[in-house]
Amino acid sequence: LYLQNVRGLDALHAGLWMLPMAAPCFLCAPLSGRLVGSRGPRLPLLVAGAAMTASGVLFAAFEAETSNATLFAGYMLFGIGFGFVNAPITNTAVSGMPRAQAGVAAAVASTSRQLGQTLGVAIVGAVLAAGVGSSSYKDMFVSAARPGWWILTACGSAVLVLGLVSSGRWARRTAERTAETLASAEVRQVVGAPERA
Repeated sequence: LYLQNVRGLDALHAGLWMLPMAAPCFLCAPLSGRLVGSRGPRLPLLVAGAAMTASGVLFAAFEAETSNATLFAGYMLFGIGFGFVNAPITNTAVSGMPRAQAGVAAAVASTSRQLGQTLGVAIVGAVLAAGVGSSSYKDMFVSAARPGWWILTACGSAVLVLGLVSSGRWARRTAERTAETLASAEVRQVVGAPERA
């Protein structure tokens, strides 16, 4: 919306401006998966949270849209954060589950992620529309978008905090205890099934 309706770019040039966001997503997603496999989810979650928070602050507080360099930096940071976030979230969702329930946990994580994206677009779009109101779209867009960027900053901060809390020693011990409890309950359920039949 901003690139075409405010900056006046055509669809091709607006798409080219989105490459600084798309390319890091493409490059960072497999790197995130490798880091999760070799070092666990903590580092990718922290990188994702920090990059998304920095991107939101850059746009909300410093009006990154007003210069090409800051716009490019904001898009790059968001792309890095978004590229790093998916693999550790899925890993964290399934790591405490017994193998028999890992698929369900991954499905719940995926559905939650899609629901969050849908709600995010709707909420930020509503906030933006309320800020523009009946004023000139071109003149009001950057200031009307500021609350939406603060929402993104809060979401990035939540990823950062949850990454710290959910991937430390305490969280790993809790996940292991939960997995043991669920596995033993599953064994009791399977063992007790013939007796009821």
